[in-house]
Amino acid sequence: MNAEIKSLNRFEEAGFNPGQSKAMVVGIDDLLVKSMAAFNRRFEAMDRRFNVLENSMRFQMIGLIGIAVAILIGFASLFYAISK
Repeated sequence: MNAEIKSLNRFEEAGFNPGQSKAMVVGIDDLLVKSMAAFNRRFEAMDRRFNVLENSMRFQMIGLIGIAVAILIGFASLFYAISK
């Protein structure tokens, strides 16, 4: 509220009448609110994309661990067969 009054005073000092000053402050506030809403939507979209990427990488890592375990079991079986 205090910032709005300061802005109104600046516009009035610049030669705008009180009605114009109030309309300009309301317009600027509206623009800021819309800009922040657009930024939040973009940020949420990026956050969803990173979550999908993170989940994909997690499943790939689980798959790679499974492959590594299978290879180790295969080598252990091979060494056991050779040593017998």
